[in-house]
Amino acid sequence: MENLDLVRRLRRLRRAVDMLQADLHRGDLNAELIVEIEKHMDHGIATDVRCVGLSTRVDALRESTLTPRRALYADTARACEQLKSSIDEILNMIT
Repeated sequence: MENLDLVRRLRRLRRAVDMLQADLHRGDLNAELIVEIEKHMDHGIATDVRCVGLSTRVDALRESTLTPRRALYADTARACEQLKSSIDEILNMIT
């Protein structure tokens, strides 16, 4: 994947994670955003060798939502923060 295309995809993924994290802080679990995050990964990001570690972060995020209880939203928000940090690291390497 070309750098510019990957940067665009990663930025869209990061926006989706930002929105999910914001919803979690308001006490809402937006399942549509989780599906969107998974779609971003499935549509090219996960296949790029520079993004191999993101799959683990997305899996951790997904696992924290399997039991959607408000008490676990803080764990999911932390998983969002870790995913965003990993995305930022990759973006910093590329740009």
